[in-house]
Amino acid sequence: MAIVRVSKTTHLPASADEVWAFVSDFAGYASWQPHIESIEMQADGDRKVTFTRGDSILDRITAQDDAAKSLTYGLVPGQPSPMKSLDATFVVTGEGAQSDVEYIIEVDVPDEMQEMARGGIGADIDGALAGLSTKFDG
Repeated sequence: MAIVRVSKTTHLPASADEVWAFVSDFAGYASWQPHIESIEMQADGDRKVTFTRGDSILDRITAQDDAAKSLTYGLVPGQPSPMKSLDATFVVTGEGAQSDVEYIIEVDVPDEMQEMARGGIGADIDGALAGLSTKFDG
């Protein structure tokens, strides 16, 4: 198994508070992340994420700090997946009417899937950050 970590940042013309309110809406990601077809929140707070490529996973928030504007979510254990683990984190920072959003995804995958995972994760992050730019740049 190998850890693959991809981190990218985008700059937005909106306050960190405004962006955080949007990013911390865990049920709303399908409205701005193009690789997500739908989200179905579960009674226990987990969410079922169905991707545009047809597969789905269950994930949950594992850490949230509203003061630091940081949210991390990960896979619900025990589901079939080539990934041993996935941790994805949004961090929103900024001053005044400007902010930055860093999106970090780290997965533990079989060695032979490292490059495929890096490419797929990078594309997912690019799509999510582009979705945020569309939302806040107009």
